[in-house]
Amino acid sequence: MVYIFADMKRKQKRINRIGISILLFAAAAMVWLAVRYISDPHHRYLIWGIDVSAHTGDIKWNKMSAHGIDFVFIKASEGETRKDKNFRANVKGANQTGIPAGAYHFFNFNRNGARQAANFLSAISKAKLTLPPVVDVEEWGNVVRRKRKYIISDLKTFIRIVEQSTRQKVLIYTNKDTYKLYVKDNFPEHNIWICSFDHNPEIDRPWTFWQYHHEGRLNGIQGKVDYNVFYGSKLEWKQYLKELKR
Repeated sequence: MVYIFADMKRKQKRINRIGISILLFAAAAMVWLAVRYISDPHHRYLIWGIDVSAHTGDIKWNKMSAHGIDFVFIKASEGETRKDKNFRANVKGANQTGIPAGAYHFFNFNRNGARQAANFLSAISKAKLTLPPVVDVEEWGNVVRRKRKYIISDLKTFIRIVEQSTRQKVLIYTNKDTYKLYVKDNFPEHNIWICSFDHNPEIDRPWTFWQYHHEGRLNGIQGKVDYNVFYGSKLEWKQYLKELKR
């Protein structure tokens, strides 16, 4: 009888140890999930969107609503002459899906600002766009052959012409290094769409959009897609869209 009782105690201890291990594992998993949830910008900010170009590949826009996409920025042009071959199809798809869309121009540091503006305006002509025009300003993808002051001068020309034509304030897309070199002291009144893979974007002023991921995958999109968030609540997003219509 003593042996049976001792054996039962040993089994109970073993069961208790297993139970404690399961509880510890479950607690660790919950902590990991909570940290991941808190750290993912998609969960920290309620308004979420993507940006696309011909490099993204074919997009089945009828599948985009299922992903809860709130906005999309679509590449329209680059430099003085290049136009994105998928721009019109992407704008049409976004419009049919009801996703607010905007167009962006990749700014070439070695090309004339006025001619780049003309190329962009030609590319977006008659396109149904809800979001503000965007100029993509980054050294990545650019071979810088000119002095900084000339690049800034052409960028100012580009922005002035686009704003006069569209009657909308240009949104500036950039990363933190290019921001410091070309944007910070020269465009203090413009909203920023910042590219940053840090936990929080490291710039010295508020941002409007944040691109935080370059290699997203979504059902219905052929290639990799960029993820972005808007700084604000759902109510602030509605107000933002409302103000753009004025």
